[in-house]
Amino acid sequence: MILPSVMPPDLGVWYVTTKFDGDAASLADRHYPRRKVGARQFMPPGQTLVLVTADSLAVFGWHRPDPAAGVKRLDGLDGWCCSIFRNERERERERSSELILDAERLLSTRHPSDCGPDGLFTYVEPGKIRSANAGCCFQRAGWRKTTRWSADGKKRLLVKPWVCAGVPREAARGLVAFVLWGRLHGGGVR
Repeated sequence: MILPSVMPPDLGVWYVTTKFDGDAASLADRHYPRRKVGARQFMPPGQTLVLVTADSLAVFGWHRPDPAAGVKRLDGLDGWCCSIFRNERERERERSSELILDAERLLSTRHPSDCGPDGLFTYVEPGKIRSANAGCCFQRAGWRKTTRWSADGKKRLLVKPWVCAGVPREAARGLVAFVLWGRLHGGGVR
């Protein structure tokens, strides 16, 4: 990966790259849902925002089918999907939940009004994750587990409202309550 000489201040620890980045693809090769280990491209076609840390020890990929193409996801969801997040950095440097929040903030600044009604979502496969609480880092970042599972029944859906992108869990709870109250009473944030 070729890194810019000066990292823009709004990116935090992330650098924007492409879905063909060799370092990011190497991280993807070690990620459990990887379909074709060694393939150059590791993200699906459509709109993507691929992020990698300067030390190439973490990768985050947002994906959304291009709305202009009329392509729909098989699960029927319309929003930005975290299709890959792998963090091999030392836990003392940045917590995974902080990396997720930074990735959300970057997505919301790059695509401020470009999200479908389902907001942010991802799937985690408990049987492939060492943690007893699969998706814990996402939950710390304000995401919530749903009762919905993938078609194969192995991966659990986690979601976060678009309006809460980049907002920590504690603040997100209050923001969601405010938004819901506003919608019920004909005002507030939409």
